[in-house]
Amino acid sequence: MKTNERKSSGLVPTPSAGRPLTQAQGTFRDLLAKVESLRDSIDAQEEELDATLNFYAAEIVPRIARQASLQKELVRALAPFVNESFFTNRRERLDFKDLMKELLDDVSKTEKGLTDADLREIYDAVHGVEYAHHEQKTLDTVKTALAKMFAEAGLDADFSELESAVSEADFMAKAEELMARARKMKEVEAEAARCGEHGRHGSDDDEIRAAEEARKRSVANIYKQLARVLHPDLERDSSRQGEKIQLMQELTEAYRQNDLHTLLRLEMQWIENEGGDIAHLTEEKLRVYNEVLSGQVEGLERRLQGLVFHPRYRPIVVLAFGRTHAIDGPEKARELDDTIAVIEQCVTLMKTANTAEDVRAAIGSFRRMQQYPE
Repeated sequence: MKTNERKSSGLVPTPSAGRPLTQAQGTFRDLLAKVESLRDSIDAQEEELDATLNFYAAEIVPRIARQASLQKELVRALAPFVNESFFTNRRERLDFKDLMKELLDDVSKTEKGLTDADLREIYDAVHGVEYAHHEQKTLDTVKTALAKMFAEAGLDADFSELESAVSEADFMAKAEELMARARKMKEVEAEAARCGEHGRHGSDDDEIRAAEEARKRSVANIYKQLARVLHPDLERDSSRQGEKIQLMQELTEAYRQNDLHTLLRLEMQWIENEGGDIAHLTEEKLRVYNEVLSGQVEGLERRLQGLVFHPRYRPIVVLAFGRTHAIDGPEKARELDDTIAVIEQCVTLMKTANTAEDVRAAIGSFRRMQQYPE
């Protein structure tokens, strides 16, 4: 539930005059507050990342496509001048080819390969080697990286899915899916290892199993108790049936997700409505609650730390100065607009270029604007 949708829970017990909270109640209060804070932080970060992702899809993706289209147009405009005799100066020829390579490389990265036959031919002429050779080398490199990732995760590498790829772009898309799968398996393995730390000593096994059974009973008991009082079929007041239908749906989902915090919120909400005192919880019940809530805090902290690494946000996340963060959407859009304007002007100049001097002027203008965009 998002921050703006979450109802005020009224969960956190506060000491009353002459009756301070016990240690267990204090821990319960602190854990509840921590869970609420972490959930709010996750909601806020998700909303921010989703907004950036939506901006990326609406504003950045079309600009990237436009930039790639112009780069291809510029490559085609420059291609007739690749031959050795056009520029007599060797250094000038090498600089010219470097520019062509740079443009072709950018297009290949954007479109995950060169799919246009004429661009592949231009690549062959500029590099002096067939693009198919480069393509195969790239795919082999990706396979090696995948094999290493799977080996580190202790998994068998099955690349049969990659063999069905019909293009380099399709191959890269399938490779990304495999990488995401391997990362997920590594996360599951790490979580299992972390949980295993708690059960490593044989003498503690019975106690751990008992605690786990108590946690399960606690969640199940709260669910059963609330289901009896909140079930809409048992409500005679038609005005309250709609409210109870919504509460029952939330209750069932919380039970399905083993979400003790939401179950507690619903329980406390019901107790408050009935005029009870939420601080009146037995020490045994608080002990179980605190154990489960501690686990929830750990899980939420890991989720908050790893949110920016979620595959969903990969297009908008960058690594800069050793820190991973989301792009500044508007700033990225302005950068792309500047680059597009530079390429458009060079394309315009190349349309009337016939002599080496014309081409030099177009390339010189392009390089200057790359360094000092207006």
